[in-house]
Amino acid sequence: MISRNDPRQGHLIDPWAHLGPKRRKLLENSWAGLFRQEILAELPVDQIAPWFRSDLGRPSKELYTVCQEIFLLVERFGEHPEVSRMLSYRMLHRVLHEHCEVKPAADRGPEEITVKPAREISAKSLQNPADPEAGYSGHKGQGYQVQVMETYCDSEAPQVKAQTLNLITHVAVAPSYESDTQALLPALKDTQARELGPEEVLADTPYGSDDNCQQAAALNVEVVAPVTGPPPAAGFSLADFQMSSEGLVLACPQGEAPVATN
Repeated sequence: MISRNDPRQGHLIDPWAHLGPKRRKLLENSWAGLFRQEILAELPVDQIAPWFRSDLGRPSKELYTVCQEIFLLVERFGEHPEVSRMLSYRMLHRVLHEHCEVKPAADRGPEEITVKPAREISAKSLQNPADPEAGYSGHKGQGYQVQVMETYCDSEAPQVKAQTLNLITHVAVAPSYESDTQALLPALKDTQARELGPEEVLADTPYGSDDNCQQAAALNVEVVAPVTGPPPAAGFSLADFQMSSEGLVLACPQGEAPVATN
């Protein structure tokens, strides 16, 4: 069963008597103390109780079952100067506005609070109250991504490889929702500022956009990356032919010169 206690009623035996004066003061001055003194007595118990299990006394954690309670808490304590400055309150406020939809009341009834469809929730929305800067990516998941640039040896000779250092020259951490396309130029500028800038960069497809290649060329850096789009079809393409600077075919893929050209 669910038992309700009046938080204003004192304890016959202090449950925190085992704490020393220093720890007791830290507890009373923390969010827990503020919650006990200011918020607990104002909680709408009758409205929250149906969401608790009578056998365990624990609430369901699904957002769709608690969005109404989040709305009530945000509304109730929005004008409270101390509570509204608490990080936990700001996280509740952020969850409400980023993950929930508040529909105006109809015929003087209560507002309807629902969870937004997944496609309407921003990748920058709160993913974890314990880590509010983390992001979301459908490809990379929740959390962060790390961008790493390192040197490499382009020789296959074992002696050359053994004498060549492969060094990490750039590391950057960003929320997972940020596109890889946006990471190349900051990396080039960072390494050049530390006199570690490369002359050539081998990168994955997202880094090799036309804009990135042009801006990298302005920094005297050549970007080598796969092109976007489907893989080439079987057979020969124009890239397999030797071409002159005027655009004339000099040789076929087998190295044979054309009999005639137009």
